[in-house]
Amino acid sequence: MSGILPMLSLSFGAAVLRTLDHLNLDPDLNALMRLRVEQLSHDTKLLIIQGGDTSAVINAAVGFAITGDDPKPFNHDSISDHGGWFEIALILDEVPVRIFVENDPGTELGIHGLCLSHFWPDGEGEGR
Repeated sequence: MSGILPMLSLSFGAAVLRTLDHLNLDPDLNALMRLRVEQLSHDTKLLIIQGGDTSAVINAAVGFAITGDDPKPFNHDSISDHGGWFEIALILDEVPVRIFVENDPGTELGIHGLCLSHFWPDGEGEGR
């Protein structure tokens, strides 16, 4: 998916489904997003971070420095591993947000590392 689309930020609801119909998304991400549209409230914001998105673009879309040179600590409800994609669930300014992060070496190191570290704590995998 890298390089196909700029970082996406979608409002929730029927507009998301119409948008998904016209995007060339990874099939797994498309299915996951469709599932979330069915499960979550209509005020949920969806963000897609993929390889090639810079920390400046990511931080602008999220609304705070989640990555880059000086990331700010934040509370998340969960981070889920869906194979090719991570999903960060959090609340920003009382709005539910789902951030889908491509699990790919081309994904911005800070946000990718944040997701990976959730499943691979320090010290695990050393010597592999």
